Amino acid sequence: MSSVRSEQRFTHIHPLTKVNDSGGFICNGCKTHGSGTTYGCSSCDYDLHEYCAKCPLTLLSFLHPQHELQLVVNPPDHYCDLCQGLVEGFYYRCEACDFDLHPLCTQKPKNVSTHTHKCKGPSKRKRVFKILKRLTVHVVYHILTEM
Repeated sequence: MSSVRSEQRFTHIHPLTKVNDSGGFICNGCKTHGSGTTYGCSSCDYDLHEYCAKCPLTLLSFLHPQHELQLVVNPPDHYCDLCQGLVEGFYYRCEACDFDLHPLCTQKPKNVSTHTHKCKGPSKRKRVFKILKRLTVHVVYHILTEM
């Protein structure tokens, strides 16, 4: 197992160490599974995918060439527009198009099968998710005020 000191990143208060072949882990940045190389903090049990440790604050991507994507660090839950998976950690977002990507999904090769994204506003899945979230808050509020 080899390790090399890394620069301190905005995602964690302590310096992170690059560790090769660390086995399986959950990335504390994007909250998805990882294996192999990680950047970690041994005192805090904090791990990042290699890409998540180095990801830029803004990104131009062939997956969404219309606008620059912004890294969102403390997000509410969203869905990735590429893999359709739930995004629970940080992710890249185009606010104008309501377009979201996991950090690792931005690294897919250009020949990956993707849908053609047109800037038409939120997808049906995202609209339903937002409606259900608002409805849940509304129902809980009424239950608590009726007690």
